[in-house]
Amino acid sequence: MRLLCERVAADAESPVNPLADVLVTEVLDEANRVLVAVDPAAREMTTGAAYNIWPAQADFQMDLMARVLDAAATPGIERVRSTALSALARQFPWQQVLAEAIEVDFAESFDEPAMFLMIGVAALAAPADVTAGERRANERYVAATVELLSAIVEYSGRRLRPGRTIEDLIWAIEALETGLLLRRRRAPEIPLSRDAQGTSVLAAAAVGVVEAFTEPVGASPGQAAREG
Repeated sequence: MRLLCERVAADAESPVNPLADVLVTEVLDEANRVLVAVDPAAREMTTGAAYNIWPAQADFQMDLMARVLDAAATPGIERVRSTALSALARQFPWQQVLAEAIEVDFAESFDEPAMFLMIGVAALAAPADVTAGERRANERYVAATVELLSAIVEYSGRRLRPGRTIEDLIWAIEALETGLLLRRRRAPEIPLSRDAQGTSVLAAAAVGVVEAFTEPVGASPGQAAREG
């Protein structure tokens, strides 16, 4: 336990990589199996060719980590956006708009295997390695989320509290959703358990986060729909 803790520390000399057991040679074997199955006359890829791309196993692992993080960045984002825009167009209360969007996002994320690989990598790989690998994924996630979440906040008749940014709100909601994704694997009934009004645990928590990070600025279509 002591050695493991040292290896996943930020200043570890020999960090643990959760993907370390995925060897280039094993990937080549699988790739060649698929290649020959499609075309029995195909020329198989060689280990030498692979090492021209990744001179060391660690180089391959870093690229693989980046690929996992990127794949988990925005699963199902178009369906999430479509759901939110539809709810906005129908002038649902803002809490319902957020609830429908985040529940779609939650379902899409749970069905994406790379999501749990990403969570495992983020938890076990050296922080410096994760930071380097997830930079592009984080940029994609924020770019895909910021406009939609900003629209919901504006529609709600609220604004960010002084000292808070939309990125703060994005990452707070992302952290909530990640925690409940892990909880759903062990206790699937908890995240989507609904109260007497039909609001899920996930949705109620997300609304609470938005309310904690924002403050009212006056009447809005979303408030009017709620009060009506």
